[in-house]
Amino acid sequence: MSYQCIEKHNSHTKEIIFRTAAHLFAQKGYNGVSMREISEQSGVTKPTIYYYFGSKEGIYEALIDSGLQHVISSFENIAHIDVSAKEKLVLMTKKFFQLTVEAPDFSKFFMTLAIPLSDNAVLEKFKKQMLNQGNFLKAVINEGILSGEFGASAKPDLAAQIIGGVWAHYAWQQLSTKKKILTEELAEEIIEILFRGLNE
Repeated sequence: MSYQCIEKHNSHTKEIIFRTAAHLFAQKGYNGVSMREISEQSGVTKPTIYYYFGSKEGIYEALIDSGLQHVISSFENIAHIDVSAKEKLVLMTKKFFQLTVEAPDFSKFFMTLAIPLSDNAVLEKFKKQMLNQGNFLKAVINEGILSGEFGASAKPDLAAQIIGGVWAHYAWQQLSTKKKILTEELAEEIIEILFRGLNE
């Protein structure tokens, strides 16, 4: 087997473990899931899982880290596009919706991280990364204020929290139904309503 084939196999195995663990953690929480259960439902042996991640906590941390890195990287790319601040907010909303639709198990897992749980002490390690998501929104809103696109009285912290809350609201709705409700049109409508408020 060539090196490329081995890498592809390893990547596929990790993806299966990730998807299974994300689904289980989202349903039962960290303490409610065992390595045995992850092994049985993923079809990957426990020794293989230990080889890749070392422990259940290792899987949990790897899930959080890879997910945050992906979202932050996506938002960072959007933040550097040469378009208006409003359009950047639309693109970020569309990207969030896209990720929710394409990876529901991962999305549900990350949504549960926002709920204060006793087993989430591990999240302290990722606090700065998690805050970066909101910081991208605040930076774009600040950009809009400085350019005159948004009113000078707009409050970036509050606006970012409102956007995040709206995202979470619609994400939970999407994760609760098989019908696709997270559309590009909805993303545009949400930011259009917020845009009017930012210009008051």
